[in-house]
Amino acid sequence: MTQREQAPLLIPAAADALRSNNFDAIRLFMAMLVVWSHSFFIWSDSEDREPLSLLLGGVYNSGNLAVLAFFAISGFLIVLSFVRAASWRSFLSRRVRRIYPGYLVAVLLCSLVIVPAFSSRSVSDIRPAEWGGIASNLLLRGYILPSDAFNGGAVNGSLWSIGYEFWCYIGVMVLGVSGLLKRRWIVPALTVGVIVVRIWLDATGRRPGGGWIGTIIGFPYFWFNVLPPFMLGAATYLYRQHIPRDRRLLLGGIALVILCAHLPIADPWRAIVTRCVFPPVLTYGIFYLAFTDAVRMPHAARYGDFSYGAYLYAFPIQQMLATGLRGKASFTVYVLLSMAGALAAGVLSWHVVERWFLQRVRRPRAPLQQEAAIVAP
Repeated sequence: MTQREQAPLLIPAAADALRSNNFDAIRLFMAMLVVWSHSFFIWSDSEDREPLSLLLGGVYNSGNLAVLAFFAISGFLIVLSFVRAASWRSFLSRRVRRIYPGYLVAVLLCSLVIVPAFSSRSVSDIRPAEWGGIASNLLLRGYILPSDAFNGGAVNGSLWSIGYEFWCYIGVMVLGVSGLLKRRWIVPALTVGVIVVRIWLDATGRRPGGGWIGTIIGFPYFWFNVLPPFMLGAATYLYRQHIPRDRRLLLGGIALVILCAHLPIADPWRAIVTRCVFPPVLTYGIFYLAFTDAVRMPHAARYGDFSYGAYLYAFPIQQMLATGLRGKASFTVYVLLSMAGALAAGVLSWHVVERWFLQRVRRPRAPLQQEAAIVAP
């Protein structure tokens, strides 16, 4: 079969494909999708009536989809980043500088500004143990001062995923340094293993968590939510020369997810089946859109990558808006103001904090021969 006759690939083989894509636009859209989903929860205490939740029988909602999409994109880009890094130290440095500055500023603002402004607490009331909790954010623990702000609700309910994200980076680094990343089959094998364990946990009603392990890596059960899309994203990069692009495959996968979500079987099995099908379909769909020729937005972040800051600040902004607008404005007005506020926070976070910690001079990428050797089977 000639090159002309070969089926198109999900990830185009063109030399500039990995630099010209829609990832920045997709991430910003997903950040707004999180705002949309959380709007239902904050405004009416439930996401059950959120449209995607209704479509998927309550197994997933728009916020779940967006967060898992972030992990799928990260799996792809983080493996790419490690492959092209000059060393593991360079890789880790770039990841720390991308995650930590914006995150630490966000949690400090939540504890030292938002909590005193919307609760009965003040900065002078902080106890020594609570300063230790604030310091634990160096481990990405998402600690915010306990208070009666927002009627005791979460001040920032989105921070939980950041620690999981960073531990995924560490996992990729370990696989790369150990040489296991060269054995491409290990990544899909681990993915299948995680999904099998998730099936067993859900079928038996187990929710492992707590203890010293949870203090370090987060609630263990959550890993079985976020690892499959991350690892599928990593596998997509490693096997990018073999995965076909087929609209029928995408549409069939979407139809299968909806069908599974409404199977006439009792839970937990309906949810188990849906959770097995959803991550690969979501991952395929994300990369289908990222490299589609139908919509080209490779310069969506030409003025800055605002998605991370929007994600970090959206939840507290939504809490503050709900406090002031509930009973005075419609839900539609609340959603629009929430999205505008989150986007504005993303712009400020990028220009005031994040961009100053990123490399301004782009280092030459690893030669193609070196890249091929790192991930060769």
